[in-house]
Amino acid sequence: MKVIIIGGGIVGLSTAWALARGGHEALLFEQGPLPHDGGASYDQHRLIRLPYADQIGYCAMVVDAFKAWQRMWDDLGESHYAEIGSLALSFQDGDWADLSRQTLDHLSLDYATLDRQQIEELCPFMKVPDGVWGLHNEAGGLLFAARIVEALIRDLRRRGVKLRDETRIIGVDPAAGAVTLENGKRETADAIVVAAGAWTAKLFPELQRRAVPHRQVVAYMQAPEAHAEAWARAPVMVHLLNDVDIYAAPPTGGTDLKFGCGQHRRPGDPNKLDPLGDDEAAQVASAFAPLLRDFDDYKVLRGQVCPYAVAPDERFVTESNGPVLLIGGCTGHMFKFGALMGEQLSRTVTGQTTFKEFKLWAEGRHQSLTRD
Repeated sequence: MKVIIIGGGIVGLSTAWALARGGHEALLFEQGPLPHDGGASYDQHRLIRLPYADQIGYCAMVVDAFKAWQRMWDDLGESHYAEIGSLALSFQDGDWADLSRQTLDHLSLDYATLDRQQIEELCPFMKVPDGVWGLHNEAGGLLFAARIVEALIRDLRRRGVKLRDETRIIGVDPAAGAVTLENGKRETADAIVVAAGAWTAKLFPELQRRAVPHRQVVAYMQAPEAHAEAWARAPVMVHLLNDVDIYAAPPTGGTDLKFGCGQHRRPGDPNKLDPLGDDEAAQVASAFAPLLRDFDDYKVLRGQVCPYAVAPDERFVTESNGPVLLIGGCTGHMFKFGALMGEQLSRTVTGQTTFKEFKLWAEGRHQSLTRD
C-alpha cells in the first residue's frame, strides 16, 4: 500500500517508520528542511509523564507510549530517553495534581505522595509552601526530541523511504487520493496521512477553530552553581502551580535546563511568528520565582519560539475523508505519544483499525489500560 504523509515532525516520521516496518510504501513531504528546526518537534527535550489530571484516557495512553518507544529503541538500535521520574505539586483538594492522583488510583498505577520535607530533599533548590504535597512517579522522564527526529530520518533513509523535504503541499484531494505540490505537480496514493501540526489550518481552513495555531516560548536557563548538581538529579516537573501551568526539564543527558509556562502562548500564524522579544524568556522564567531558592541568581541562556496548534479542549483533533486521515490540535503534549501515534495512524490508514476506534482512542476517550 502506498501512503503519502504530510509533515516531517515526530508524528509524520513515526508514521513513516511504522508503515515501513509493516511493508508499506511511505512517501513523506515536509515543507521545510529535514530536520525542520522551526517545527514543534525539534528541541532538546520533551517531557513524558503519567500525571494527566482527570484525563484517564491520556494517562492510559502514556503507559502504551512507553511500550511503543521501547519498540522504537529496539528497532533503531539506540535509545534517546532518560527515565528520571516526574513531580507535580498539589495545593488543594481537587486541583491538577490531586486529580492526577485519583486517575492513577483508577488505573492502579504506582506513585508516591511526598510531604514538604520530602519534596525539598528530592529537590533542594525548591522552597515549598506549607500544606503542599508532591505527586512523584518513578516512571517518566525526558525524551531527547532532536536526537529522536534525527535518528528516525537516518533510519527511514536507510530503509529507502522517500523523504521529500523543502516541498510544500498546497492542496489535498480526497476524491482522487492526491496532493498538489506548490509547483503544481500532483502525487497520488492509496491513502494520505496529514500530520502538519500548526500548519494544519493552512490546508484545511475549516479546522482553524478546532486546531488554532499558537506561538509559545520556552526559556533555557543556567541554574546557580549551588543548585546545579541538584537540578542534574531532579525529575521532570509538571504543573507546579495551580494558577500558572509551569513545567521544567532538568539538564540531563547533556541538555540544558528548560522552563516552560503554558500561559505564555498566544495565537499566531506559523509562517510568520513574531520573533522572540528581548524579555520574553525572562518572563517565562519569572513564573518559577515563588518556588525556587536564589531565583535572582538564575540566568537566562536563550529563549525559543515553538509553533503549536491548540484544540480548545486540548484533545487531539481527528478527521477522516475517504483515503485522508488527519491528526491535529497536538499542542505540546503530542511528542510523548509520537511512536505510539505513528503506529496507530499506520494501523488505521491500512485498515487494521477503524477510524471510529482510532478517533475515540486519540481523543482520550478510553478509560482503562490496554491489556497485553
